[in-house]
Amino acid sequence: MDDTPSLIPPGGRVLGADERSVLLDEMTEIVSSSRLFKSLDEAGRQRVLTSGYIASFAAGETILRQGDTGTTMFLVLNGRVRVEASTPGGNVVLAELGRDACIGEVSVLTGGERTATVTALTDVDAVAFEKHRIERILADYPKVRALLEALVEGRARDAIEKIVGST
Repeated sequence: MDDTPSLIPPGGRVLGADERSVLLDEMTEIVSSSRLFKSLDEAGRQRVLTSGYIASFAAGETILRQGDTGTTMFLVLNGRVRVEASTPGGNVVLAELGRDACIGEVSVLTGGERTATVTALTDVDAVAFEKHRIERILADYPKVRALLEALVEGRARDAIEKIVGST
């Protein structure tokens, strides 16, 4: 089964050889050190590397919008993002995240709507993983699925505490 992307996403472009080499080094470093993916064996890390693509966002750009259907999760390569939830009492900032942060994983894992809006605070480059590709990896690596589920549960508890504390 070929896990390589079949097409360049909208706004994407083919990378030059030098860009590809630098990007592969960055992606290899972050996937190897990621709390989520570091438990993978070498074959699993290669599958992750070949199943993702780079998405870039300008400072101020909305990356994910609360309530939207989520089909992509991201691993931040560089830059900073703000995660906030809209509540009846107003917006609550849940977190500011940077390199190695996973975003968008809740809706990809649960199949539900986005639970928060994520905005780029600075220019951001992230590795994007489409749901159907990440599901293949999670099916073959239950330990990674368990880590992702634990991350989702931890973020949900943290979000509830922040939202309740803001009222």
